[in-house]
Amino acid sequence: MLNVRRAITVDADGKRIEGVTKNRYSRRSIRLTPAMREPLDEQRRIAAGFNCEYLFCTPNGHPVHRSNLRRNVWIPTLKRAGLIFREMKQTRHTFATLALSLGENPLWIAKVMGHRDTEMIIRVYSKYVEDVRGTRDGSIMNAIYLEGTGKQE
Repeated sequence: MLNVRRAITVDADGKRIEGVTKNRYSRRSIRLTPAMREPLDEQRRIAAGFNCEYLFCTPNGHPVHRSNLRRNVWIPTLKRAGLIFREMKQTRHTFATLALSLGENPLWIAKVMGHRDTEMIIRVYSKYVEDVRGTRDGSIMNAIYLEGTGKQE
């Protein structure tokens, strides 16, 4: 289980602010899948080796500075992958879109992302989603109906 209780943001002047999350929905407990847990466990071992207070830290054990991460890791990684530049926050959008495409429950997606309900997930991300199986809308339900009634299309 991952408990999200605090957040680090920056103010209008770029000053780092650490404190409680912006709302009660952002404070959440997430049941981690193995695909989520394993990289976090590895990162926890790395942070412990640096005696770092934070899960993500520099080799000196200090908090990661967003601008350094962006300049020295994010941008070079995008270039090596042959991808156009995008902000790091786009990874949230990618997560939501992929999860919807793969049929994950929108309630689970909203909880993981810290949203109050599914409204944001449906409104923002559903327009980018096509069924991963390439089926027509309603075709899966129709196939189940036909199978259950013994009818053929």
